[in-house]
Amino acid sequence: MERATFSTPSLYADHHVLNVRKALLAIPGVESVIASSMYRDITVDYDPATTSADAVKKAIEDAGYPIGVEPTFDDLIESKDDGSPWYTIQRRSVTTVMLDREMSGDFRKY
Repeated sequence: MERATFSTPSLYADHHVLNVRKALLAIPGVESVIASSMYRDITVDYDPATTSADAVKKAIEDAGYPIGVEPTFDDLIESKDDGSPWYTIQRRSVTTVMLDREMSGDFRKY
């Protein structure tokens, strides 16, 4: 078994992780896939007798996640201060509901 890790800057959401896992686990010889949208890395354990790191890399790129290429967002509209409440700084007071906190993050219960 061999292991290969790929840096994929365009892997920034959970649905991207699911897409990559689906594409890679369909390749014969791929034993496990660890994809992280937080670290934007994909680690693959594969059988070198059945597949190769190049085949895994090609499958990742064919799924729409180029290796080492930062995504561009050229179509974003530039923001401007239009005087709306969105741009107004206001003091806010919040109360934490402990049940919400217990069911989130590291405290998540299943």
